[in-house]
Amino acid sequence: MANVILKNKEQQARIFTPKLSNFETSSRYEGLSLKKENEGKSIKELQLKYAR
Repeated sequence: MANVILKNKEQQARIFTPKLSNFETSSRYEGLSLKKENEGKSIKELQLKYAR
């Protein structure tokens, strides 16, 4: 579990980022799985890849 603190005083909010292993486990409970091509990538990389 990683919390990132924004340095701008106007935006002093913590952004929660789960560990990838926890994310994979919770997605398996929902019947989802990562594609083979996405294994080993960080959550940040996946967010950038699938951002709309």
